[in-house]
Amino acid sequence: MDSIRLSWIWLEWFSDPIRVIFTLLFLISLPWLFRSRHWLRRVRTYAIALLIVYLILISPPFVALATAGIVSPLSPDPGTRVDAIVILGRGREHSPSRADVAAQLWREQRAPIIFASGINDAPELAQLLRTKGIPATNISGEGCSKTTWENAVFTKTVLQSQAVKQILLVTDAPHLWRSLLIFEQVGFQVIPAISPLADQMTSPQRAMLLLREYLFVVLYPTTLQQERQTLEQPLAEVMKQVTSQKCRIGSETKTAT
Repeated sequence: MDSIRLSWIWLEWFSDPIRVIFTLLFLISLPWLFRSRHWLRRVRTYAIALLIVYLILISPPFVALATAGIVSPLSPDPGTRVDAIVILGRGREHSPSRADVAAQLWREQRAPIIFASGINDAPELAQLLRTKGIPATNISGEGCSKTTWENAVFTKTVLQSQAVKQILLVTDAPHLWRSLLIFEQVGFQVIPAISPLADQMTSPQRAMLLLREYLFVVLYPTTLQQERQTLEQPLAEVMKQVTSQKCRIGSETKTAT
């Protein structure tokens, strides 16, 4: 099992407070159930500590503080015009807010094209943009990429013919710092554009998502080495992959000016 999928399983498990708290309470109760096992007292101590930490981590004040911390390294938007607006997929529940942000930036004439990236998400994002009045000729994308690293490589591959270098990168606050680092790694000049997380996300879900992204930022130097093969793929080979899988969206788009 790869680390990306494992991290999502971990996030889903810890995003359920009932499951986590019940498990920890069970561990805390073990010394009363098995009184002869002295080592269980140490387990109880650790479980109590973990329960306190978990309750702090999923609290709204911590989530607000962690969100402010993860966006603090990002430069403010200077308001300049760029070559393209790039939206990263993150699941269907997040697509409407991302499409809203990208459409508003396009109406403000920040870029001539909007590019959607991400398997399953890109077609839906393109459809949402069309319903918001964005002309189809101004929408492009690829629906092949499964990771943020592939988002960057596939986006570069498809947009290279349009000489796109400067982009507005649209994704949620927890994801943005890591995404910016990766897109800069492949050669883009990036201006961050934050889109809200889905309203239905609970405080525990937001907390675990933030912790996951903080972990990935810390591990960025290591994952950079692990993803060298992805980054160093010849662009012609990547384009063949996009073409063969028929995941290109909007092949006829306006050239960046």
